Amino acid sequence: MGSRIAEFYERAGRTLCLGQEGREGSVTAIGAVSPPGGDLSEPVSQNTLRVVKVFWGLDSSLAYRRHFPAINWLLSYSLYNERLDEYFRREIGEDWVELRGRAMRILQKEAELEEIVRLVGVDTLSFRDQLTMEVARSLREDYLHQNAFHETDTFTSLNKQLALLKIVLTFEDVGAALLEKGIEIQKVLDLPIRERIAQAKFLPENRTEDFTKLQADLEGLKTDAELPGEVL
Repeated sequence: MGSRIAEFYERAGRTLCLGQEGREGSVTAIGAVSPPGGDLSEPVSQNTLRVVKVFWGLDSSLAYRRHFPAINWLLSYSLYNERLDEYFRREIGEDWVELRGRAMRILQKEAELEEIVRLVGVDTLSFRDQLTMEVARSLREDYLHQNAFHETDTFTSLNKQLALLKIVLTFEDVGAALLEKGIEIQKVLDLPIRERIAQAKFLPENRTEDFTKLQADLEGLKTDAELPGEVL
């Protein structure tokens, strides 16, 4: 079975075409494996994972919660990350790789904290952990979630993705700074600017000044000596 699956995927690649000189072509193979009961340990799934270097794990629980695309961020992976890091730094932004890694750590931390929340409730968490849970929720709903039927949200360029990711993670920095100043967690979570963060993904691609303004306003909350009236 392993050799048959490998024969299928080895058709993908980049090649020089016959006929007109200098023509190049490429074939991308995307396989879909649907194991019974979602059991990824069965032979077809395991042999496929041995061959492919990118895996998108669709999650029925995300689909039931109407989170689309329903790709499980903890189950999915790519072995091309390190090879593409230099491209992302050069073409998108120097901090892309760092921000992506930081976002993944927050989502992983959320998965660990969810077990505690289910057992004893979110109020038993420290203020810092409650902030982490809220930032993870923002990553899921304001960044990863997309509406295929929305004129703007149906497509997001890498540049806009970077701007959105910076905004969400800057809110974590702001929240941590305010907590250190003795502000209660609920007041941090009730900041009016959070509504602007939630709506940022619906801004058109060419409205770069709006992303810049939102980022600057967030930075201002973190660095201003006087806290905004809404927080106090």
